[in-house]
Amino acid sequence: MAPADEPSETFPPIDAAAEPIDSVAPGAVPGGTYRCPGETYSISRSVHLARLAAHYPLCRNCPARDEQGLLPVSFPVAPILENREEEILSEGGVRAVYLNVMHRTRAVEWGRAIGKALGEGAFGEEAAPVGMTSTVVIGHDERVSSPEIAAGLVKGLRQQGMDIADLGFCRKPDLTLAMSSFQSVLAIFITGSGYGPAWTGFDLIGPDGLAWLSIEPLRLLSEQSRTGTYAHARQLGRYSPLRHFEQDQTLQEEFHALRPLTVVCGSENELLFQRLKRLTEHHPCRLIPLSLPAVHRDLSSHTSASLKVLEETVRQKQAHLGCYFAPDGETLTAFDEQGTWLSMQDVTLLLAIELAQERLTAPSQQPLEICLTTTAWAHWHTDFERWGFVTLDGGASIQTMTKALTSRKCLVGTNGSPQWWLLRKDLAVCDALRVFGTLLRSLSRSDRPCSQQLAAHKAGLPRDLSS
Repeated sequence: MAPADEPSETFPPIDAAAEPIDSVAPGAVPGGTYRCPGETYSISRSVHLARLAAHYPLCRNCPARDEQGLLPVSFPVAPILENREEEILSEGGVRAVYLNVMHRTRAVEWGRAIGKALGEGAFGEEAAPVGMTSTVVIGHDERVSSPEIAAGLVKGLRQQGMDIADLGFCRKPDLTLAMSSFQSVLAIFITGSGYGPAWTGFDLIGPDGLAWLSIEPLRLLSEQSRTGTYAHARQLGRYSPLRHFEQDQTLQEEFHALRPLTVVCGSENELLFQRLKRLTEHHPCRLIPLSLPAVHRDLSSHTSASLKVLEETVRQKQAHLGCYFAPDGETLTAFDEQGTWLSMQDVTLLLAIELAQERLTAPSQQPLEICLTTTAWAHWHTDFERWGFVTLDGGASIQTMTKALTSRKCLVGTNGSPQWWLLRKDLAVCDALRVFGTLLRSLSRSDRPCSQQLAAHKAGLPRDLSS
């Protein structure tokens, strides 16, 4: 029996030539009319058509693939992306087709390479002192392939002596605060986000919650994972699983002082609804879960047709607020009680108002600043300064913006997209659930609907803040 870490079977080269049935070698089982490239047995026409319809890997360059029967003529184009036989590297992340390219054995290779790089301080991190080990925080999304890839990465990392803090199923933002608790320099989030259900991969996250590596060091690490030789550490790294309630404890601080609110929550992730229920179960909030299909959405405007259902549900249920939670755990878009889309500037204002009110009630001399990337600052600073805030140009990138947010203790930071960074435990955290909790607190300060609160804030913000 093959080891658990090895693929259960190997395929012949996909560009092998198809053989007509007349050339079947002596001893082959007769009765079929086709033979897949590299296989030693024949198959019937029905099996041939079924394999074509299922995008069987050997069908891609097989001459017999043109014999499609009544299958849709356009189908051969579909599997080209799904059957890519290389990993796609982007800043801080890896994506690949599950099993064809990324499987547990490949994940073990990546884990060894990452663990060795951490142990040696190859990418600027301080190497762990002799006798000490580094901790890597790891978690995965809800894709069925993610736990297996996580298991491979954990095995490779532990072989290099790395300790593991495993959050299991979680959201990407959960890893950032967990890194702070464990004083870790790296977190790994196993996900195929941005690609279809056949894909998997992982993101490497640094202690600031941003990408750990740029694409060139990541490409070097990929080469080393395939060609490098790795000696096991004297002692396997320790493995520590974290339970769900430990993750939720860090979010409970966002959900307090809430009045009775009805909120429609849209998402593709059923497990997110369970978590929202746990976070609000002791508060007078009524959450209406709305399952949405997994499709690409442009959240930078209100024109996304797939969110029309959310808008209609908000109006039908007479809800106070509607929110869509993107699969990345960081992105959120909101609608007021009329089902009207709230622009990024509107959401930023609601967040800033609430955080300013909380800061004014505390004995703090910190300024009421909003940190924006250069592009967002150019478009927004006039409005926010008219509304009573100091705006800070945080630079052109998210990295520079979050550093400025942390050093200046700003209320909130954004790059003008539907993502917001809040200051928690001296860390800039981009977390849709924290933004959601802050919005609920903001709406709970008054019985007025969201649209009226926004209008009042824009009309008399300086007076409201000083009262």
